[in-house]
Formats: sequence, structure tokens, C-alpha cells
Amino acid sequence: MKYILTFDIGTTAVKACLFDERLRLAACSNEEYALLTAEDGTIELEPCRYWEAVKAGAKAAIEKAEIDPADVSAVSVTTQGETLIPVDENGDPLRNAIVWLDQRAEKEAAELAEKFPADVFYRKTGLPELNGYTPIAKVMWIRNNEPEIYRKTDCFLLLEDYIFFKLTGKRVTEKSLATSTGWYTFDGDGYYREILEAAGLDIGKFPPMLESGEIIPGGLLPEVRKELGLSDSVAAVTGAMDQTAGALAMGNVKPGRVTETTGTALVIGATLPSFDPAAEPKVTVYRHYKKDLYLMMPICMTAGMFLKWFRDEFCAEEKETAEKRGISSYQIIDEEVESIPAGSGGLVALPYLTGSLQPVQDSKARGIFFGFGLEHKRPHFLRAVFESVAFMLRENIELIEKAGRLHVSSIISLGGGASSPVWCRIKADTLGQTICVPEVTESTSCGAAVLAAVAIGWYADAEAAAEAASGKMSFYEPDPSGAKEYDKAYAKYKALYEHTRTLF
Repeated sequence: MKYILTFDIGTTAVKACLFDERLRLAACSNEEYALLTAEDGTIELEPCRYWEAVKAGAKAAIEKAEIDPADVSAVSVTTQGETLIPVDENGDPLRNAIVWLDQRAEKEAAELAEKFPADVFYRKTGLPELNGYTPIAKVMWIRNNEPEIYRKTDCFLLLEDYIFFKLTGKRVTEKSLATSTGWYTFDGDGYYREILEAAGLDIGKFPPMLESGEIIPGGLLPEVRKELGLSDSVAAVTGAMDQTAGALAMGNVKPGRVTETTGTALVIGATLPSFDPAAEPKVTVYRHYKKDLYLMMPICMTAGMFLKWFRDEFCAEEKETAEKRGISSYQIIDEEVESIPAGSGGLVALPYLTGSLQPVQDSKARGIFFGFGLEHKRPHFLRAVFESVAFMLRENIELIEKAGRLHVSSIISLGGGASSPVWCRIKADTLGQTICVPEVTESTSCGAAVLAAVAIGWYADAEAAAEAASGKMSFYEPDPSGAKEYDKAYAKYKALYEHTRTLF
């Protein structure tokens, strides 16, 4: 049996996974790290932490699977978008990675937006507006605030690019990842030269763009193969941005099927056969894994991160109980949430802990718990967190149907949130639609494996590989008895932001 080794490099952890020739998960390892956050809102991480986690994860996954590492035929990588790492001529990082959640470049984004108004920028890139999260603005910030680092930068790499550089020694990027940068344009399916020139940035500091699922010439570096025990013939295959990879693995390549990923963020993906820049409202549209296929993708900054924050700050008792029972603290939280009726006793949460991208652009928005009294206990707050993400999902599904002029016929739930039956039922009841959860738990990694499997000839095309990979589904049907309570809470949720946005 041969295998594909994948790395899913998320906001707070790297998952290293092995998939066999049937694209079944053979083993998975999780290596966590803590972000460097500051009071001024900057969010960074030392680049070496990513690379150390990749190597440790690869070794752990191979050991868990009890396979000969020489049986690994290909390696692929999928990552978060927007995280930026400048490297010098030797490929050494010149500063910490600026993590995608960091919005320090608002001033630079505003300056560039004056030259490229939202309607022009959207038509060219599919992004509703330039903001402090956009990588092109972050490069401008480095040039303005760290001129010596900008001068020494040989190449600005995104996170997937950096890991592939460490694996192969090649400075390359791929198009599904570049789609969220502001320097990629649908016109020509490549660099948006006009905006780079207007921003005063040197296009020579950006790497060549490859397709998703393209073999990187030369393979892995000898020292990497030696350290991991991999064969000389192992292929390095470009992946796709994490959300694109997850959508591909679940066959989200035709209109009507939607994937929602409740991970650190909430990201919803709906496939479009064409891009209409005149559509209203303007919702983020990304390049899919191949040319002339698009993903409408509302992005909500905090979802699972909201729950993790609440757990870490207020759920020491649950953590202690979980440790005694030998289970996850999230399982204890599920039990507590299930003990509270729909609507959380009138308590409503707003999940904008790091601002909002969609359905509204508001970088200054923050979280709220509204309507609690002496009768409310910790489980009420936990259920309100769960429900707030379900409400955010509903609001963005409605946005997709309006802007994409399509009917959502099925919703496939991915990410850590999909492992919670309680959360899935809350989503189903809130939306009044069936929530489907695939058998494969590591869909993002699976998408990278799909691309690699096609590249090395195991499958004829990505659709055939995805069909083999997706496996069985579990279904959570909506309970009509709770619809009235959820509709009432949803209306309060929507009104809450409208009544408080000026305060932010």
C-alpha cells in the first residue's frame, strides 16, 4: 500500500495526515502552538513553529500508521489564507509571520482603496473591499513601518508557500491560495500588476504562481527526505487554500451544494460556474481549485475560536471533569449545552470577537452577551455561543442565496464543530435544513490528498478522487418544534448588531 502525506496548517495547530490509495485516513497527528498576541491587536507567530510542527507531525503520523515512510508517494500542503512571511535571499524569515487574523494594515488598505474603489477591486479580485487583513496592505505596512525588512525581502511568501519552500527549496505559490491576497486577479488568472504598481510594490518580490495540484519540480530536499525517512521519488504537490481543499474533498464543485466549516472561523463555500461582479450584495468570491470555477465564500472571523476562548477562560471545572473521565472537555460542554432549551433562556451572543467580514464589514465589532440575568448559569452562556454561530451561518446562507442567485439544496458540515452532534442539531433547527456530516473527519487534509492523488496518477480527475474520498454521511434533520423559538432568537441576534454597531 502506498500513501499520501498531507499537512493542514491551521491557525493554532498543524494536522499531519496519511491517506492510503483509496483516500482513506490511515493516521493523523495534531501539533499545537500558541499565537503571539499583543494589546495593539497584532497577531503573529514565529515561522519556525510552523516548520517544527510539520516535522513533528509527519513523524508522529508515520509512527501511528505503523508504515514504512518510504511508502509515502507524495506530500501536499493546505493552509489558512493571508498569513504572510517575508524571507531573505537564503529563504530565512526576516520577521515573525503576520497571521491572517491580524488587521494592522487598515491605514494602508484605506490609502490603496482610494485608487481602487470597492466596485473596481471586486470586479478584478472577487474581494468586496480592501481592509487591514488583506496581504497586499500588509506588505505595504512592512514597507512603510519596517523599510529595512522590505529592502532585504527576496520573496513574500504565504504560509503554504513557506512550508513548500522548507520542503523543496522552491519559492512558488498557487492560485487558490493567492486569490485572497489582493494581488491576484481573475483577469489573466495571475498577478494584478496594476495594483502592485499603484501600491509601490516590487513584483519581483513575489513568487511564480502554479495551479492547485501541480507537481513541484525537483521534489523534496535531500535533507528533508533523510530526516523524515522518505524515498527519493516522493513527489511534492501544491495543495489549495484550506477552505477550497475542504470543499473539493466533499464534491462541492457544482451549484447547490454548500460546505460550512466551523473551525477557528466560520467559512461557507458555494460553488459558482461564473463570477458576476454586478451581483448584490457583494460577497467574497474566490478562484476554485481550477480555472473558470469559483467559490462564493462568506468568511466569519470567529466561530470555534469563540468557544475555545470561553472554554479556556471560564471552564476550568469542565476541563478537570473531562480529565478525570478521560474524554475531551468539549464533550462535557456538549452535555451542558444539551441541558439548556433552545433560545438559551433569552440570552443572545454576538460572536464578533475579532471583528466581522461578512455579512457586514466591521473590523471594530466585538463580542457581546446580551440579556442575561440572575437565572442564567454557565451552560446558558455556552449554548448562546453555539447558537450565535448557527445564527451567523443562517445569515450567510441567506446572503449566498441572494447574491449567488442559487438555491442551497444541501449543507455539508466540516471542521471541529461538525464533531459535535449538539451543535449540528442546533444548526439544523436554526436553518430548517438537513445538516450532513461526512464520515471523513479531516476533509481539508483530504482535499490536499485528492489533488496529490490526481497529480501522481492514482485517479483520472479531482471529481473522481473526491467521490472516492467523501465516504458515508450522517444526517441531522431539523426539528420543527423548535423553529418558532429559533426564529425569535435569530431576529434578536440580527437586531443586536444593528442597535450596537455605532458603539463600536
